[in-house]
Amino acid sequence: MNEQELRKALHDAVVASSPPPPMDPRTALGAARRADRRRKATWGAGVAGFAVVGIAVGATLLPSHAGGGSAEVGASPPGTPAVTTTTVMPTVMPTTTVTAAPTSRGTAPSWPDGQTDRTATSGPRAAKGSGLVNALAGALPVGSITREEGGAAPRTQAQFVDYAGGLQVWEYLIEAPVSPSGAAAGVARVLVQVETRGNSRVRDLPGCGLAIDRPYPVQGDGRCDVVRVGGADVPVVTARNAGPTDYEQAAFHRHADGTLVVVAQSRRHPVARGPALTEPLLTPQQLAGIAADPAFHLD
Repeated sequence: MNEQELRKALHDAVVASSPPPPMDPRTALGAARRADRRRKATWGAGVAGFAVVGIAVGATLLPSHAGGGSAEVGASPPGTPAVTTTTVMPTVMPTTTVTAAPTSRGTAPSWPDGQTDRTATSGPRAAKGSGLVNALAGALPVGSITREEGGAAPRTQAQFVDYAGGLQVWEYLIEAPVSPSGAAAGVARVLVQVETRGNSRVRDLPGCGLAIDRPYPVQGDGRCDVVRVGGADVPVVTARNAGPTDYEQAAFHRHADGTLVVVAQSRRHPVARGPALTEPLLTPQQLAGIAADPAFHLD
């Protein structure tokens, strides 16, 4: 077969092929609506993976930084039926951010600012980490940070994560025992974790997509609700069957520059001598309010 015969054969094959079926506008609109419902879905995580069960379109919790009862999730406009969808999520359990040490030449680690390892123990970065104690104390709408002699106490950390172009990506963390009115009344646990701009912890997804993509530190089956705080949609994930040392609820807020703030709580502090709380210390609205607090927008 010469070149001319080959071209003719290809042309005949194209002409003989059936044209693609026309797009049905109703089908396209239905697909778009289903995608929108999945973005508002509740989430579920199992040992084998995550499953998400949708909530009604447009449902959010009412914002209330000062507290108050939670609003019903799943309410739809009059005459609009509630819609439930199911989506299978990735089968790998997410854990945390970057674990590999950054390198500049070969496999030798390249730590910033003269550090000998990932954790900053002095200097401005370490000061930002330790400053989270006062920041959390000022942001708590209820309760206060407590310290037990030889027991539970707040701990902070500032650690280098990775380079992102010309940026240094850092993680600042505080995990603190918090009591509503003294350790005898019970000791909860509150975590604040800040990952500076340039982080790759979660993808830039709207609403609950931000949280269900990587819901750590919450694990196990649960749900996601969106809380409106100061014009921002803050997803809050709640575990249904958290273990005795697990976090039970977490709020995720990504600032416009990419900085990610995660605030989590559990009714029990794993090393506290005081009893666990019978109810969560913070409402979903209060948890989301702390996540969106400018005091935790660090660099």
